[in-house]
Amino acid sequence: MALFASGAIIGLSIAGYGLFTAKGTRSRAVPPEAVAMVNQRQILRSDFMTQTQTQFSAPFAQTSMAQRKQTIEAMIDEELMMQRGLEIDLPSYDPDVRNALVAGVELEVTADVLAQQPTPEQLRAYYEQHQDQYSSEGVMQLRDLVATSKDSATRAAEELRHGRPLETVIKQYGLTDSGRFMDAGHVDTGDIFQFAVRAKLDDALYQATAPLKTGEVSAPVTRSDGAHLIVMIQHRFPVRQTFEQASDRVWSDFKKDAQAKVRAANLAYLRSRADIIIAPEYAR
Repeated sequence: MALFASGAIIGLSIAGYGLFTAKGTRSRAVPPEAVAMVNQRQILRSDFMTQTQTQFSAPFAQTSMAQRKQTIEAMIDEELMMQRGLEIDLPSYDPDVRNALVAGVELEVTADVLAQQPTPEQLRAYYEQHQDQYSSEGVMQLRDLVATSKDSATRAAEELRHGRPLETVIKQYGLTDSGRFMDAGHVDTGDIFQFAVRAKLDDALYQATAPLKTGEVSAPVTRSDGAHLIVMIQHRFPVRQTFEQASDRVWSDFKKDAQAKVRAANLAYLRSRADIIIAPEYAR
């Protein structure tokens, strides 16, 4: 029995050696389109030629055999490191690798969108559908004043509307500046872009400010620190741009929207075939 067992083991060993070393087998042959195989993964000949030309700044036909072998060895090392990274699941705990992997997948998904060139008709139709976002930026000069009571603010607003000087009304009704618009410790009464005003005011104050024309005063807006009055010294409203003026932005926004749609569709598909379990406290 021992001799029979030994014979069987020796026979299997010989057969296995022959299987994995025979010429022409999958484990030993390099396909015509590749220059090397690393754990059955191909290093493509086209990639090898491109990297050789890039590395030595010369046409491939002018590179030496030594240079080509150097490129192959470098590509094999790179492939081994990449495979090792996947083997130890590097993307799961290295944020840089994870971000690069996500960016690479998104680039692959949106490659067709990036390659396509929208027609002038498509761009104009997109502009017509989104005209509100193609305007010059509005500019304001204003004062955000605070009164101790809504009654004081109402009377101060009436005085200002009847033409009394701003500084006189401020002193008479004890108005103070809110401090939201300051520059080097002083009240900023210069030009302020409308988006900056929007960032400094809460929704109620901004809604009272946005429609004011030059010289107008808002109705009192009661907040936690008192009753606010917005005095609009000057307001240059946004001016809608023509299609020709906004063409560059239209092209960019058209591309971004197309990419977002493709990305959303891809994520919906991936979610449909994934098994996702969320902790009860965060489940929808």
